[in-house]
Amino acid sequence: MTVFTVTGVVRYSQVILQADTVKFESNSQLVLAPTEKNMNAPNTLTIIAGEITIADHAEITYDLDGLPGLDPETPAPPTLTTAPNGFDGGSSGGEGAYPQASNGGDGQPGNTGQKGIAGINAPELEIFVGKVNQSFPDAILVDFKGQDGGKGGNGGNGGQGGAGQKGAASQTSDSWYDGDQCDREPGKGGNGGKGGDAGFPGRGGKGGNGGIVKVFAMKQTLPLVQTWKYVVNGGKGAPPGNPGAPGNGGAGGPQGDQNDPCPARAEYAGSNGPSGLSMNDVDPNWGTDYAGSNGLDGDVGQNEISGLPS
Repeated sequence: MTVFTVTGVVRYSQVILQADTVKFESNSQLVLAPTEKNMNAPNTLTIIAGEITIADHAEITYDLDGLPGLDPETPAPPTLTTAPNGFDGGSSGGEGAYPQASNGGDGQPGNTGQKGIAGINAPELEIFVGKVNQSFPDAILVDFKGQDGGKGGNGGNGGQGGAGQKGAASQTSDSWYDGDQCDREPGKGGNGGKGGDAGFPGRGGKGGNGGIVKVFAMKQTLPLVQTWKYVVNGGKGAPPGNPGAPGNGGAGGPQGDQNDPCPARAEYAGSNGPSGLSMNDVDPNWGTDYAGSNGLDGDVGQNEISGLPS
């Protein structure tokens, strides 16, 4: 007679668990997960037992990603990277051409954040059992919920707009009758470049699909397995990362140097460039629109059998 005993947390990495008796000690867990003997755990498990005995409460679940925490309870890891910032706009030095100096270059938009890691799909579980010995109706929790997705990465900041170039200087000449005269007023300064738009956030990771759980029990046992608790919901989609910050517009270039008797023209200064668009400007609902989609719910079924498979 073969007995497979689950004490504490037992990690199991085979496709089939077959025994005359599968015995769950108090508050024990059977976890489909990689082990030292099998680093690639399958995504299916079939339990064939003449009898299942539960001391009080037990759990059957999975942990396929090899990270701390069971997959149904622990989301996929967040994406911690931040995308590169956009390049700053260029600025021309010195004095510009007349009548208006060169404008500053536009900042480039920040790069889009990396998409979040998708949650793992829950495995498929089949249980064939002849007899169940339990003290509580919810003696076994089968937690095959899909894993929640991982948060997306952060978007990069928009580049700064380039500064406008300084305007050309005013020009004067000597007049034989009244001294210096203004031949050309100060040139207009170049306008500042537009700031780069904020980088889009990385989309949240998709939630994993819930598992498929099928229990096949003898007629007298079927009502007992129907009282177990089954969790096969799809995992939740993760939130997106943070968007980048928009770049500031470049400063307008000053008017050209003023030489008497030419008048000063403060209004000839170039205008400051506009800031880039924020994520709220682009999509006020980005927190929802860029979240990962939820996984699909799994399925549970209990069926009567007349005998166990060999």
